Amino acid sequence: MDPGNPFQYTNSFGLSSGMVFGTGSTIETAVGPPTIANPVITWETQTTKNLGFESKFFNDLISFDFEVFNNRREDILAPRDASVPGFSGLSLPNENIATVDNKGYEIVAGIHKNITPELRVDLSGNFSHNKNTVVFMDEPVRAVEWQQKTGHPYGLDPMYNAIGIFADNTYTVNGVANYPHWSTAKPGDVIFEDYDKNGVINANDRILIDEVDAPFNFYGANLDVSYKAFSLSVLIQGQGKYLRQRYYDNRRGEAGNYFKWTYDNRWTPENTVTDIARAYNRSDYYWAQDVNLSTYWFTNVAYCRLKSLVLTYNVPSNLYKKLGLANASVYVSGNNLALIYSAEKIWDPEALNPGVYPTMRTFAIGANIGF
Repeated sequence: MDPGNPFQYTNSFGLSSGMVFGTGSTIETAVGPPTIANPVITWETQTTKNLGFESKFFNDLISFDFEVFNNRREDILAPRDASVPGFSGLSLPNENIATVDNKGYEIVAGIHKNITPELRVDLSGNFSHNKNTVVFMDEPVRAVEWQQKTGHPYGLDPMYNAIGIFADNTYTVNGVANYPHWSTAKPGDVIFEDYDKNGVINANDRILIDEVDAPFNFYGANLDVSYKAFSLSVLIQGQGKYLRQRYYDNRRGEAGNYFKWTYDNRWTPENTVTDIARAYNRSDYYWAQDVNLSTYWFTNVAYCRLKSLVLTYNVPSNLYKKLGLANASVYVSGNNLALIYSAEKIWDPEALNPGVYPTMRTFAIGANIGF
């Protein structure tokens, strides 16, 4: 199913908050269509181009596979923001007009070796890179070219680039007086980059950060070892740089406790050299995430994890063949066993945000029996 609201092809009705008719003062509830329907919308279409090969060398000792792909999605539902801008007051339906490209490649390589008649090792690894890019979305002309979404991943919003914390009011490094700043800035506040270098911090200094869309790189490794009746399977997986918001609400100060990461080593008059801003109350500061979004509220969730491990023992057939069984084995397994590496040190990089439960670590003991 395509993303977006369902039933865009048919007119619907909704209740308004009320309006006054004629010269009276009574507020009446109005009923009307929230937007015009588009009866000719259709499915997105995708054209996929792949080129690759699979190979084995030296009697299956080494394997190497490679694939490059280019997927073009067309007829994506999107509004005509450039042709009919929002300030016109018109609420038009989405149309099948947007186009997005997704390009990338994948590499899989492995070594497969019988060390002895009873010992075999299979080791393989994979790496993939892919990035989507907006080709067309009927985008209005922006005030500055670096905020144009065409040519970037789909769904980005411009934000300020946080480059530090104001230490004091002086002209020294990281002093408020030493760098262009928000009019209400004071020591302990976040420094927004003056991206256009004009000496003023305003909406034109917001930029698009491609890494907040999705990771560009994924990788993994599999190790399978068998020795006599035992076999061991290990899976490691990970992702490259990916920026995700590290907050889930702004109820801090009089409305709730502070996150530990915003409290420890925060700016105070006695601790001015830090990368953690001052204590704050709700949204009474210009760098609040719901006032002026900035990279200060994002963290890199690149990671490498020991995802699973399974140790299996194949029961000798002479122990069960009289029972009419075809095969039997017992195993112990574990999932999400350990983070080998995590750029984010505070919360689980695979969790949606710090306010949800971390990824569960599980262990299991079981048996597989065939008849």
